[in-house]
Amino acid sequence: MVLMTKTSKSVIAYHKNCIATEDSECQDCDLDGLLICRFDKQFARKFMLGNTLYRLLAIAIFVLSCLLIGHWWMLPTYVGILILTFFVIEPRLFCSHCPYYELEGKYLKCWALRGMPKIWKYRPEPISKWEKYLMLVFGTYIDLFPFVGLIWGIVEFARNAVETLNLGIGISVVGGLFIIVAIIFAQVLLGMNCKLFMWNERSDT
Repeated sequence: MVLMTKTSKSVIAYHKNCIATEDSECQDCDLDGLLICRFDKQFARKFMLGNTLYRLLAIAIFVLSCLLIGHWWMLPTYVGILILTFFVIEPRLFCSHCPYYELEGKYLKCWALRGMPKIWKYRPEPISKWEKYLMLVFGTYIDLFPFVGLIWGIVEFARNAVETLNLGIGISVVGGLFIIVAIIFAQVLLGMNCKLFMWNERSDT
């Protein structure tokens, strides 16, 4: 697959992404071993399971933390930004640059956000720096903010352990499971997946 810095219609037409055709040959691809550009059911299941468990446990943490703290702003904020990120922000900043986005159909057919509606136009050029930084902001929030809720909830439990014993045990158990899932899910994310941060550095290939 060829990655371009120019975006003229003629250049885009000439360098059509290889996975958009069924007869592509992958033996000599520069991205071999660096990108899952063919749908892998086993990897997709790992990602879906890890991502789903991570988000559900994060929501459970916020529910328990909010009960311990006494106010609920963290839960709707997290859920709202999570939905916005997966349905709008990430498809625009990352997915629209991915070769999967060129495949026919109105919905993504990749291993990660499979089934998400393609509401943006396809952009075969490398991801820009501002897109990287903006996605880093949203990605950091949805991935790390649950740890803030977990720590806050545990602190509130420690301050009033007798009256909040059941909630404290609950958030401790859920928090432990969350950390285990986070470690395992991180290994999946750091494997052969969506290396868009790398793509910009390889735009001359």
